[in-house]
Amino acid sequence: MNQKGHKKLLLIGSSKGAGHLLNFKALIAPYFDEILMVSGHVVKDQQVLTFNFGLKNPLQFFKTIRELRKLILDFKPDVIHVHQANSYGFLSALANRGLKPLVLTTWGSDVLLLPQKNSFYKFMVGYALKQANAITADAHFMAKAIKEIAPNKAVQIANFGVEIEKLAAPIEKEKLIYSNRMHEPLYRIERIIEQSASFLNAHPDWKLCIAASGTQTASLQALAEKILPESSFEFVGFQAPADNRANYAKAQIYVSIPNSDGTAISLLEAMAYGCIPVVSDLPANKEWIKAQQNGLIYSGNLSADFENALQLDALNVAQINADLIDQQATKAVNQQKFFKLYDQLLDLPVSQNNTADQS
Repeated sequence: MNQKGHKKLLLIGSSKGAGHLLNFKALIAPYFDEILMVSGHVVKDQQVLTFNFGLKNPLQFFKTIRELRKLILDFKPDVIHVHQANSYGFLSALANRGLKPLVLTTWGSDVLLLPQKNSFYKFMVGYALKQANAITADAHFMAKAIKEIAPNKAVQIANFGVEIEKLAAPIEKEKLIYSNRMHEPLYRIERIIEQSASFLNAHPDWKLCIAASGTQTASLQALAEKILPESSFEFVGFQAPADNRANYAKAQIYVSIPNSDGTAISLLEAMAYGCIPVVSDLPANKEWIKAQQNGLIYSGNLSADFENALQLDALNVAQINADLIDQQATKAVNQQKFFKLYDQLLDLPVSQNNTADQS
């Protein structure tokens, strides 16, 4: 450890997930005296060192490794915490060889989809996992997938947690369906639009609210204008945290149907604010949602799923989900899991009031 107990963290992760990365930084910040962030691109309003984490140019590949290793030697972090077992985890592991304890937090597609692309990606993910001193995942099924790649590694189950902030004033639920995943192919927003049409035609007093943005935003807006009833939808763009909370609070239904996912923080937030979740038929979602009890698993027909959501006891769903969040998904619970992990890596007395469990 640095002199006089001054604990330093080198936090490395993709700026494409900047919101999640910043939420994580806020979660673990009380543990460290100094945090230096590294990413592939500039993160708005944050002091971040930028490195090229691309893999296509061999010269750049080795240059990034050299520069990262120099940074580690100069900054002298007590812990390196890397997010995603993709090129970020791979290059960080190569740069760190023999230097500092490295924690690797997996996000989902990095361990579920990337190894299936080709033999190089499979090697890359495996190397990142095997070189890590500690690994975290946000769902038990992800831990199982990790152990298929790196059998001898223990996996800590932890998520970034949600903190339910009181709204300025109570908001009554409206006839609103809320989607706030990125406008990228993985999240299938076009399917949400296409399969909401029947429901919105049958219920003209309901509205689909589509937040966030991405490479598909323009085409999604054009699709909605073409097939959805006029005034039955709105695109609201990126939402500041307070606006996002307000949207959850007034939405009756939250919808998220990506092809692959871990435990989405947006799902936990929606549960906390009393939405009825309609989510993909994925193992991580099934760890939180029991069909017809506290939400619905996507059947392949969203309009039918929305109709079924209206048949659920919304107050009962809200109570079940509030209890789940309080027991398993608050920031306080998950913060202690990460603190214990850091204690173990630094060979310190374990933080008190820890509720962590390992898979």
